[in-house]
Amino acid sequence: MTVLQPKDSESVSCRFAAELKNDVLLRLYTQFDIGLFIPGRECRTCSHTKELIQEVSALSPRITLEIIDYHKNLEEAANLGIDRIPAIVIVKGDLHNVRFFGMPSGFEFAVLLDSIIDSTKKKSSLQLDTRRHLKDLNEDVYIKVFVTPDCKYCPTVARLAHMMAIESPKVTADVIEVREFPDMASVYHVMGVPKTIINDSVTFTGPVTEEELLQRILESVGSAYPDENITGSDVNRTTPVG
Repeated sequence: MTVLQPKDSESVSCRFAAELKNDVLLRLYTQFDIGLFIPGRECRTCSHTKELIQEVSALSPRITLEIIDYHKNLEEAANLGIDRIPAIVIVKGDLHNVRFFGMPSGFEFAVLLDSIIDSTKKKSSLQLDTRRHLKDLNEDVYIKVFVTPDCKYCPTVARLAHMMAIESPKVTADVIEVREFPDMASVYHVMGVPKTIINDSVTFTGPVTEEELLQRILESVGSAYPDENITGSDVNRTTPVG
């Protein structure tokens, strides 16, 4: 049974043919089905996510997919900061800093496609000033963007975070489908999405522009953004988590 509808597969295939500029490696950390129920290892979306990613990767010869048994590779996963599944990693060179946790459905499916395509480009579509600031980062930046499939405001922030991670090896961006991980919703007090947390110190809810996200990144590492007119996120445009 396929996940994608035929018209969607055709559309994605055409887009990949036109927009993928280089080869790309996807890694899916998931749970292998051994026919046994093991307490503490439940993953209700692992099977469907695997089917979806297999279908997506099959739509272009430029995409290579590796499926990794998370529980048999815990040390490797831990070294990459992967602590839950399903986890989709877009690999660029030896970098594993562009990730999606959960099943990318609804509005978030487009984020996955955009990020795959963005990772193959020689130059991102970020503004020159943004790229310069990211190049000058001296500290690591870890961005978590909490999303839900029905949040129409989430894709903008999620894609911006991924683009900044693609642009800079100092940035790691995790897009997290928060309803699949209620423990994280509790720990990080996620009441509405998009919610973004940078280096566990800078937190905001709502959509932001590229300039605003850059400002928050620089704030998280103790740097100042030159534009004092940046106002921050719009908390009135959020989707409740329930």
